[in-house]
Amino acid sequence: MDFMRSNKALSGSPRSTRTSEIRIVKLLFLLFLAALLVAAPSCRMLVREVFKSPKVRVTSVKLSSNPLLSKEPPEIVLYLAVMNPNSYALIVPRYNYSVIVGKQQLASGETNEQFRLEPSQETMVALPVVLNPSAFSIALQEFIETRTVPYEFTGSLDVEAPLVGVMKAPFHRTGEIDPLEFLRKKAIPLN
Repeated sequence: MDFMRSNKALSGSPRSTRTSEIRIVKLLFLLFLAALLVAAPSCRMLVREVFKSPKVRVTSVKLSSNPLLSKEPPEIVLYLAVMNPNSYALIVPRYNYSVIVGKQQLASGETNEQFRLEPSQETMVALPVVLNPSAFSIALQEFIETRTVPYEFTGSLDVEAPLVGVMKAPFHRTGEIDPLEFLRKKAIPLN
C-alpha cells in the first residue's frame, strides 16, 4: 500500500503536470496543422470561385501599313476589348495568338508585352501581329479568286490574379472577309 501511495504522490507532482501541459500543447498544435491542411485547398477553391475570369472579344483588325507597297513583312493590329469583372486590377504579362485567313496560317506566336486591366471596366488592347509574307501572298491570291474568305483569330491572355496565380483568358473570332470591303477600309469590320 505504501508503494501505491508513492505512485499516487508522483502523479500530482509539478513534473507530471508539466508533462501533461506539453502533451496538450502538442495535441492542439497537431489539430491546428490538420485543420490547416484540410482548409488550405478549400480556401484556394473559394478564391477561385471569387475570382472572375476576364471576358475577351476581338473588336476589329486593321492593317498597319499597305502590304503591297512596303518591303517589310505585313503587319496587322488585333484590337481586343477586355472586360475585367473583378474589383481589383489584373496584370497580363503575356499573350499568344494565331491568325488564319482562308487556308493559310498567317501568324502565330507569343508576346511578353505586359499591360494592366483596370478593375470593373473594359480595357481596349491593341496587339500588333507580324504576318508571314509567303502565307500572306497565298491568302491574297485567295482574296482575288473568291468573293469571301474565312478567317479565324484565336489566342489567350495570361492573367495574373492575386492568390490564384496565372489564369488563361481565351479569345476566338471567326467569320468571313469581303476582300473589296477589306481593301476599301483597310480593316476587317467585326460586328
